[in-house]
Amino acid sequence: MQNYIVQHQFQAPLHHILQKLSKYFRSKPSIFLHRQLNADEIIVRLELALNTTRSITIQLNESLLSEKVTQLSGHLYQNSTGQLFISSSGTHQLMSISPASIRHIMFNQT
Repeated sequence: MQNYIVQHQFQAPLHHILQKLSKYFRSKPSIFLHRQLNADEIIVRLELALNTTRSITIQLNESLLSEKVTQLSGHLYQNSTGQLFISSSGTHQLMSISPASIRHIMFNQT
């Protein structure tokens, strides 16, 4: 019984709230911001990434009003409806990409 009590201690709701707040405000690793590509450059690089098997790194704007950027690496795919996906090189998980949020595309050295 004592082992059960020690291993399953009750944690106050305030503890969970504080953990979520600290996780939210914890700084993310900084990402080098590459210049924002214009629409023509993005289209050309997307076509090249879709037509080759080269791995890419893509930077996505998180919103229109902030400079927060997400960086993903892997292979780019497109389904029959035209939606873009990136397959992570390490985990092989597919992530959906909105073309409007693309900031920069670069090809990785292989």
